[in-house]
Amino acid sequence: MKKTVAILAIALLCAVAAIGGAALAIGPSVMMQMVGLGGDAASEDAQKYAEADKGKDGKADAPGEGDKVKKAKLPVMPFPEIIVNVTDTGPQGGKTSRFLKLNMLMVYDDTLEGADRLVAREIYLRDSFQDFLRQLHVNDLSGSYGLAMLKTELLRRARAVAHTDAPREILIADMVVQ
Repeated sequence: MKKTVAILAIALLCAVAAIGGAALAIGPSVMMQMVGLGGDAASEDAQKYAEADKGKDGKADAPGEGDKVKKAKLPVMPFPEIIVNVTDTGPQGGKTSRFLKLNMLMVYDDTLEGADRLVAREIYLRDSFQDFLRQLHVNDLSGSYGLAMLKTELLRRARAVAHTDAPREILIADMVVQ
């Protein structure tokens, strides 16, 4: 008797997990529409997006036609090569110093207010970047998480120094830890 109840409980948990996984995979609104509990909102949203894609004449844009207008080229600000000392822990636990060499670019949106201040504040941006980089440990830079954290922090500092949201992305051309 206990064995049968345990098997039924496991089967029920598997079914609930499968339904939850399907809901996460296809989205809750689509799942609710499939069950019949709220298809109106989802279809209205889809209709709004379809209408937004239509041009002046009411026809949908050809593939790639609207992309040319929507994707404007954003200017890029190159920075001179930055070389700073970063700390590392040696094999016996002692602190050692290593060099970090970084070549990077900053992509910014020149249509936003304050974008013109970026070029004028380039030396302040570089100084802020160097202050941050000197505080890093070699382990902070390892792996894809380290690179993502580095880019995020540099972007945050660029926005703070320029007092604008014009900086869009930091691109790392070269990063060498020696």
